[in-house]
Amino acid sequence: MDDWKSLVESTIDAIHVDLTNKAVVIEVTCAWEGKERKRIVATGVDDFVANEMRLSNIVDRVNRFGAVDLNGKTEEIARRLFLLMRGKEPSQTDLEWPVLKDKLACIRDSSLSLLEIEPVYGATIMILATGFRLESAYFVPS
Repeated sequence: MDDWKSLVESTIDAIHVDLTNKAVVIEVTCAWEGKERKRIVATGVDDFVANEMRLSNIVDRVNRFGAVDLNGKTEEIARRLFLLMRGKEPSQTDLEWPVLKDKLACIRDSSLSLLEIEPVYGATIMILATGFRLESAYFVPS
């Protein structure tokens, strides 16, 4: 199973934001693989939003958008990026916003990529960052 696909039906346990180092860490417990705990680490964070965070948050899917995804999906990615940046669905004229076009250019040249966590229930999370990695997380019970 692709590591990112293992996050389907996982629960979001915590989100840590490190403003100083421009990093976001999302801790999850996978529904598969023996309830393994994992950590999504975003580095070089340019923008971040967690919307509708609840006590229990269940992941439907994780979408990652980079330069290769812009072919044929530019408008879809632009709409998601505008939602991240402005907190609302864009109109057609909003897609011409110069700041949005600059961010799309950064995705096109691979200096940024967009990660979106779609929920079954709870938080929608979007992060625009220079890098993402998924790693195992070993928690020591207190």
